Amino acid sequence: MKAIIAGASGEVGKHLLNYLLEDIDYSEVVSLVRSNSLVEHQKLNNQSINFDKISDLPAITADAIFCCLGTTIKKAGSQAAFEKVDYEYVVNLAKWAKQIGVKQLHVVSAMGADANSSVFYSKVKGRMETELQQIGITSTYIYRPSLLDSEREESRPAERIGIILFRLLKILFVGPLKKYASIKVQDVAKGMWQRSKAAKDGYFIVESDKI
Repeated sequence: MKAIIAGASGEVGKHLLNYLLEDIDYSEVVSLVRSNSLVEHQKLNNQSINFDKISDLPAITADAIFCCLGTTIKKAGSQAAFEKVDYEYVVNLAKWAKQIGVKQLHVVSAMGADANSSVFYSKVKGRMETELQQIGITSTYIYRPSLLDSEREESRPAERIGIILFRLLKILFVGPLKKYASIKVQDVAKGMWQRSKAAKDGYFIVESDKI
């Protein structure tokens, strides 16, 4: 099998990249990068990309594409800049993947994604999901993690406090509440990798507690 991954420098992406590189069933992993990758591996093929010109990418043979692109409004600088990354880049990447014949699409979205939401973040994620379903890649998996539990290098005090609280209260998230518990980034990555090994045809939304 051959894979393409976008967003391998992110919290989920870097763990997913490791899973793919260590998997003997994947003979090549193409990582779409803006700058030089810090990872070196005999199976890794780094492909420089301008995400504003995704359609200019050459045709690459691959069985599955994994999209871990994502930012925050604060980091992006504006709602428009956030939407460009979390909606436009993701959708255009899927369209390109469809054109080159990729059969599997795995995308990280977010809990609460809803195209009709009054919350801007959730609305953008929901619109992205709707568009991906319409693009119609044979096997499409959308992952909706809750609060991502990770050790980020960048400072996000509010998020860090939230993660600590979720860890302390995790025992309370049982039954219907389980999907609201925080989830480790490596578990999201592992879920994406594992499903790619036994992907089914169709459009699937995987909620946090099922990842």
